[in-house]
Amino acid sequence: MIYSLSGKLTVKTKLFIIIETSGIGFKVFVSRRTINKLPKINSKAKIFCHTYVKQDGIELYGFYDKTEMDVFEMLTSISGVGPKMALKILSVIKPEELMSAVNKNRADLLTKISGVGKKTAERIILELKDKIAVKESEEIISMLEIDIDISEALKRMGYRQNEVKEAVKAISSKSEKPEERIREALKFLNKR
Repeated sequence: MIYSLSGKLTVKTKLFIIIETSGIGFKVFVSRRTINKLPKINSKAKIFCHTYVKQDGIELYGFYDKTEMDVFEMLTSISGVGPKMALKILSVIKPEELMSAVNKNRADLLTKISGVGKKTAERIILELKDKIAVKESEEIISMLEIDIDISEALKRMGYRQNEVKEAVKAISSKSEKPEERIREALKFLNKR
């Protein structure tokens, strides 16, 4: 199994990257979070990998850090959650936010992710509850709820879904008050 890849980043799309090492180009599916953290094309990059073997081939899933890979592997161990869905979840929610939602039994936060229904969210919580421990769950959940409210407000103001996602991701983690966070999101959107 491939644990990590290091080499030249030759392709970077919304769904996958290609890292060339020793003359071989590896196609690796990645989350948006990982894509955003990777360097520019033709730069040296290193990612952690999960090798997924299926009937018709082998797929690589890559992660900027080991924590994201560990959470991905926990998600894919759940019946009904395949690697594509796990990657989609991690593209929308940070690993620590997911773990906090699980820790606090907040299936409603997980159902905000496209493709995750109530039953899947409840299964994720049920199966991961004993596998994780998060100390700052209250603070993380509070910030996640604020960001959901900000997203809804921005959509009502007429911004598109992809613009809203980018604006919310651009908010500094140092901004804790709702009014500071919405101000930062609007500032980001007005620069575009």
